[in-house]
Amino acid sequence: MLVSICYGEDKLELKLPDSVECDFYECKALAKEIDSHAFLGRVTMAEKELFVISQADLFIVNDAYRPTPTSEILHRLYENGRLSKKAKFLVATGCHQAPDETQLKTIFGDLYEKLKKRILIHDARDLDSMKHLGETEDGFPVYINKHFCEAEKVVVIGSVEPHYFAGYTGGRKAFFPGISDFETTKRNHRLAVSFDDAPVKLEGNPVEHNLQVLMKLISDKPVLSIQAVLNKANKIQAVFCGKINSSFRRACELAQKVYSSKIKKRYDLLLAEVCPPLDCSLYQLQKSLENSQAAVTNGGTIMLFSTCREGIGSESFYKLADRWREPSSKTNNEDDFGVHKLSRVAQIAQRIDVRLYSELADNISDKVFFKTEKNPQKIIDKLVDNNRNIRVALVRDASHTVLRTH
Repeated sequence: MLVSICYGEDKLELKLPDSVECDFYECKALAKEIDSHAFLGRVTMAEKELFVISQADLFIVNDAYRPTPTSEILHRLYENGRLSKKAKFLVATGCHQAPDETQLKTIFGDLYEKLKKRILIHDARDLDSMKHLGETEDGFPVYINKHFCEAEKVVVIGSVEPHYFAGYTGGRKAFFPGISDFETTKRNHRLAVSFDDAPVKLEGNPVEHNLQVLMKLISDKPVLSIQAVLNKANKIQAVFCGKINSSFRRACELAQKVYSSKIKKRYDLLLAEVCPPLDCSLYQLQKSLENSQAAVTNGGTIMLFSTCREGIGSESFYKLADRWREPSSKTNNEDDFGVHKLSRVAQIAQRIDVRLYSELADNISDKVFFKTEKNPQKIIDKLVDNNRNIRVALVRDASHTVLRTH
């Protein structure tokens, strides 16, 4: 049996013996794509509850590392007179690097030329661009982008997909880490070393609890939230509008049905294809690993297929591995951002064999616990020779498809 795996713009074909059954998993389509009429109906209902979107003076949107159809949503609002000519558009980069012009054109689509003079880019390390919100329960200061503080009415546009330690993207993550300060984000991410933080899990999740505490600091601000749930083609399947927490939670209920599948028994070999945009770098690859790793039996193998066309993706994260070698190791300085990623992958790699087929040079990924694999067919053949009855699964778009055991 031949199995075809998406790899960048290409397809890879791998051979499995006819004696081996392969289960396939992918995101589900539960409804038709939402049309403009239904979309505007949801928006209008939210406006009656909160405020008219054309009065908003600030829109907060995701950067290019999310599949959020920001340009489509903005276009629908623009066509129906809901974008004020005075409104500004703040790109919530979190701790990612600033988007270049190509990425901005992807985010804003055919509205880019009209809006580019009003586009703002958040910088998590620039405290001069922020205002002090208050303190956490532990007494740490929290800062947020000043444009948010100065705005009278805010619209946030997001999409809800699985997130490997926050449970889901979307909603509150547009603010924390989207437009908050680096230190606040770093404290939040340090909580992610626990495997109580997991994809499609909110209850009992330490990272999510911290995000909800932080959200209380901005609870007085009028915010209208537009949260989309997408199908496997990244088209809008449903949209939830209204207050930030309620719209997010309603979107999560649908997102779990779309993106996750419960398995009955773990697999000896799992093939995970990573699709754009999250196949761009080694730094982004972890989402796909985390979404599938629970489905692999102890001592089993997961093989990820990702071009990593942009390379490592975060030099600071990669350099951190030179100082950090064990899950119990701790660092305590401003350069330790990313320790949660190293800790989690290291622990997963102790339980299962983690392999990566990519365009990265040999051994580049090994330092962060993804073993370089240049011949995936050889690994498959070896596993089959050792055990003809192995259980195999192929996960389509592993950066969004989640396999859960309960």
